[in-house]
Amino acid sequence: MHTQQLPKPGQRIQCLRMGNDPDPIPAGSRGTVLRVDHCGKEYHVSVAWDSGRSLNLISVADKWLVLSAESCTA
Repeated sequence: MHTQQLPKPGQRIQCLRMGNDPDPIPAGSRGTVLRVDHCGKEYHVSVAWDSGRSLNLISVADKWLVLSAESCTA
């Protein structure tokens, strides 16, 4: 069951933890959500990371925070 807030395209997001990827996005990294796909019992969040990478977040393995407009300017 999905328990964290699902982002919408265009929203800013911060990676809190990336589960099982051998080359994960570091915790604390920020990016912009491109799209969210429902795949069976999980969601895949496509992100354009500020670092230039484009690795998806997976709802069953990764943790993220959807940033408010206020936290994006801080």
